[in-house]
Amino acid sequence: MKGLICLFVWMVLWILPAAGEEISVTLTPAEGNTGFSMEVISVQKPKKEFRVYIYHTHTYEAYAMDDGNRYEETETWRTADENYNMIRVGAELKKQLEALGVTVTHDVTAYEMPRLSTAYARSLEGLKKAVQDGYDLYIDVHRDAYSQGNGSNTVLAKGMPAARVLFLIGKGDSFEGAEKPDYQKNRQAAQWISDEMNGEISGLSRGVAMKSGRYNQHAAAPCILMEVGNNRNILSEALAAMPYAARAICSYFDNMQLQEP
Repeated sequence: MKGLICLFVWMVLWILPAAGEEISVTLTPAEGNTGFSMEVISVQKPKKEFRVYIYHTHTYEAYAMDDGNRYEETETWRTADENYNMIRVGAELKKQLEALGVTVTHDVTAYEMPRLSTAYARSLEGLKKAVQDGYDLYIDVHRDAYSQGNGSNTVLAKGMPAARVLFLIGKGDSFEGAEKPDYQKNRQAAQWISDEMNGEISGLSRGVAMKSGRYNQHAAAPCILMEVGNNRNILSEALAAMPYAARAICSYFDNMQLQEP
C-alpha cells in the first residue's frame, strides 16, 4: 500500500505542476486506519524581480530637429537638454520597462563632460558603482551616426515610423593584456533582445555587431550597448522603438527565469 501511495504522489508531482507553480502534497491518516487522504495544493511561485541599469556614456547625442523638437545645440546633433538628448530616450525605456514590472535605475549623469574623448573612463566609474548594487542587465543607450551602408533609418511599427536599433558588443581584442568582457554572455542577451524585436516588427533591429573594443562591458555581464536610430532620425522615431525594446527585454528575462533551477 505504501508503495502505491508513493507512486501516486510521484505522478502528481510530475504531471500536475504548470510553469511557475509549486505543488504541495499532504498525506493524513484516514479515519478507521483504512488508508490515507491526500490534499494537493498548487501555489504560484513568485516571479523574480528583475532589475535594469540604464546609463548613457554619450549623453548629449541627439536627433535631427523637427517642428515639434527644437533644442539648443552644444555642437551639431548634440545637446545638453535632457528633453532631447539620450536621457529622454532612456527615460522612455525606463517608463516602458516599469510598466511591465521591471525595476529600473536610470543614471542621468552627463558623462561627456568635460571631454567627449574620455567619456568612457567616467561612465566606467558609474557602472562599477552600479555593479555593487547588482542588476540583471546593464544597458548603455546611444544613438548611432548615419551611414549610407546601414540602409533605411526607420521601419513602420503598427503604422508609426520607429528608429531602427543596433546592438553593439565588444570582445576586448584591442585591449591587449587587459580584462576582457564576458562577450558571449553579453552577445547572448543582445541577440535574444534583437531577435524578439524583429519577431514583433521585422527589421526593427539591425542585429548585433561584434567589435574589438570593450565599451566598459568588461565591468558587468550581461552588459550591452544599444544604438537607437541615428542623427537623421527624429526624437519621436527613437521613442517609438522603446516599447518594443522593453517587451523584448522582458522576454529575455522570462527566458532567464525558465532556465533557473
